[in-house]
Amino acid sequence: MAQLIDITKVAVAPQHFTARVTIANGGPLTTDQDLVGTTHIYNLLPDIIDHACLGDKGATFKDVMGATEVAHLLEHVAVELMARTGIAGDISCGRTWEVTGEPRTYDVQLACPDDVLVASALSSAAWILQWAYSGARDPKPDVDAIVAGIRSLVADADALAAKREAEKAEQGEAADGSAEASGAGAAGAGAVNAAGTAPDAGEIAPLEAGAATAAPGADATPASADASARAHN
Repeated sequence: MAQLIDITKVAVAPQHFTARVTIANGGPLTTDQDLVGTTHIYNLLPDIIDHACLGDKGATFKDVMGATEVAHLLEHVAVELMARTGIAGDISCGRTWEVTGEPRTYDVQLACPDDVLVASALSSAAWILQWAYSGARDPKPDVDAIVAGIRSLVADADALAAKREAEKAEQGEAADGSAEASGAGAAGAGAVNAAGTAPDAGEIAPLEAGAATAAPGADATPASADASARAHN
């Protein structure tokens, strides 16, 4: 099977990360169109059925997993991976809805405690669904390794951010020192200009602003009208 899920664009807001996803032609749009593949997901991540699934047909994802949108399943797999990292806070939640006028296209919105965490979990979830609906061939996804990898990506991003902040602080101190020295020399040398370099305000975020789009608006019609949540144990 060709790539099942294409993440075409994302929007990162302080509280939410929204991804627009398209399901490939020939791939299942709903989980009941390939129950074998859906069962592979359940066998890999059995705790997924205990997710709260508000606003849908039942109280938990178990009640709808056998007949819901594949994009909705993608949301819950990402939530499960986030929860397993132990760094997503007490609750990870999401919503999925169909995009009006764009066939086979959905917006998947997840709470965003950390954009690297959410992006990594969503990408990993898409890969897991690809595996499940493409025959579940070996090697089987190692969920523990995937979760460890997500944690590592978040830690690396945090370390990079801390390094950049330290470099900005050092640049600021150097600029202040240069200005003071130039000011002292100006009294004996006449007009001496000292132009200190300000810290760069355009630091590149883990997800570049250029990749973001506006959050979904009124043209996005809820398909599942769903808000899902899983509390950490």
